[in-house]
Amino acid sequence: SPSKPAPASSTPRPTSHRKPMPEYTPTTVPHGAKIIAEFPKIVHLNVGGRRFMTTIATLRADPNSMLGRMFSGEHPVLVDGDGSFVVDRDGRHFHHILNYLRDYSVPIGLSRVDRIELLKEIDFYGLRAMYQIVGGPTVAAAAMSGGGGGPWLQSLTYELAQAEAADFSANTHSHRVYARLRHGSEYSGDWIVSSPRNLPNVEYELYDACLARDPITALNKMGAAGFRPCMDPPDVPPSSKCHSDCWEIMMYK
Repeated sequence: SPSKPAPASSTPRPTSHRKPMPEYTPTTVPHGAKIIAEFPKIVHLNVGGRRFMTTIATLRADPNSMLGRMFSGEHPVLVDGDGSFVVDRDGRHFHHILNYLRDYSVPIGLSRVDRIELLKEIDFYGLRAMYQIVGGPTVAAAAMSGGGGGPWLQSLTYELAQAEAADFSANTHSHRVYARLRHGSEYSGDWIVSSPRNLPNVEYELYDACLARDPITALNKMGAAGFRPCMDPPDVPPSSKCHSDCWEIMMYK
């Protein structure tokens, strides 16, 4: 009689293929939202389950922002059972948004994770000036290369998560490898290079040393190979000094 096929194993097999990053499509109009023409002077908000109270004047402080459009009747809004206006976003950093709208206050002492999370919220609410302040030179440099917005932030978050996941192991026996990003004055063409050269899994353009023409792209390539900046966020030089010997960025893996 024919032999029975072996039962399928329930143990997942390791794969070297990375899952594609989901498209960056934040929800701006939740189901059930509608245009409202009149708002109270005192507004109660439910932001991801966290409760806030502010004035309609504060919410309209930047008329071009998402909140300015929502609370001027230009954009649909959702109301919960107790009459609070619902914003389906993470509410942990929303107080920073309100403080900026009240008197242009910006937060200090943010951790790397808090800064990235806050930047995602600022980007959603469309507060451009606040975004530039909180993002600093890193966002400014990314914007020069066509990035710096929501999709760029999502890509950055995924790369950091993948690097942390690569480091995660129940039996870790490893040592750190350090590298330095700098301007490669010894190579023609204004390249950003790594020292040492020929680092494993790093995507080089030339001579196993030249990474890119700008620091942000070079940082992203190093990050994709699992390297992290020793000072986070890294002190990225302004574009006027990228191709000089007055800077370096130390990284480790």
